[in-house]
Amino acid sequence: MSTRRPGDLIGLTSAIAVKPHPLCEADAVTVRRSIADVASDWSVELEGVGADDAALVILPPDGDDLAGPSFVVSREAGGFRVDQVHWDSLTEVGIFSSLSDVTATLRLRVAFCSGGVSMVSATLH
Repeated sequence: MSTRRPGDLIGLTSAIAVKPHPLCEADAVTVRRSIADVASDWSVELEGVGADDAALVILPPDGDDLAGPSFVVSREAGGFRVDQVHWDSLTEVGIFSSLSDVTATLRLRVAFCSGGVSMVSATLH
């Protein structure tokens, strides 16, 4: 009679990991359409050297920091990472489990920026 428990039979090599698909043009179109609903003059581009390095870059009109921050969406093992770039400062917005969560967050942030709110730097000299 065996004294091994079923849990002892499963090792790290037994686990099957599903690698998430890299960002693609279809993801860019999804984000682009969502952003266009609140700010039609913002752009969404798929950037990267290869499919594994792909990132979505969301830019205000003319890439001007006065118009608002830029956002970068990249793929993480657990979902999608969103970073904000504004006045040469990188800030993590968060890691989201779905692209719909990403677009909901981006819509709110872009709507705030395109609503006429001044985004002047708060740095005092």
